[in-house]
Amino acid sequence: MNDFGNNGARRPAADRRLQPFEVFGDYMPGTGARVLVRIVSDVDARLALIQQRAGQTDVLDPAVAQSHLRAGLALMRSGEVSFAWANPEGAIVLLREDAGAPAAIENALVSMFAGRLSLVLGSELPVSACIYELPDLTVVRRALVAFIEDIEEGTPLRSSLWLGAQLKGRGQPFHPSMIESLEEQSSLLQSNGIDMDALPGWWWRGMAAVRQPGGGFDVLPDIPGGDAFGELVEADV
Repeated sequence: MNDFGNNGARRPAADRRLQPFEVFGDYMPGTGARVLVRIVSDVDARLALIQQRAGQTDVLDPAVAQSHLRAGLALMRSGEVSFAWANPEGAIVLLREDAGAPAAIENALVSMFAGRLSLVLGSELPVSACIYELPDLTVVRRALVAFIEDIEEGTPLRSSLWLGAQLKGRGQPFHPSMIESLEEQSSLLQSNGIDMDALPGWWWRGMAAVRQPGGGFDVLPDIPGGDAFGELVEADV
């Protein structure tokens, strides 16, 4: 189960499971280890922006989600990234096995993500990141599956919070205590004309990109959930 924050958002359960693998400072990964970098925009700032934009945006403000997808997929332009998964809140990238010290790469990726996000969105959002050192690609795949399952499971809550921010921005009452259960979330969304089953796959699971031989990369706009998502990650090319 995920943890609730004061803003009604939840801390992904995958964060807790992967906490033992989080690393800090300037170091070099162990032999055979693989490194994931997770980048997210600040949830309070994100909700505040959605509230601020409420009078001029479509329901759920899909442009905010799409800006995160574009900024996350653009991280593939870094020569240090072999796989990228972008979702409506941020991105997770797998560094190449020969990428070198992760701390400097993390700083560069955060700058790339924040810059592209502000360019596409037209507003700045604070961005943070963390580094996970995992033993091998098998564990990497399991970690990514855990994260995508969190995103999918949390989509009704995230959608409700984004809608709630829009309602507040339009002068209507809303508080996170109104959507603590899935039933309350579904009721709020349905009462505002939102059919969760009709929302696109990228709203639920995001999009991914994989590096191809020769240095280019392919964007995968429709990605699977569960173990099939983890199987998208292959050895470096």
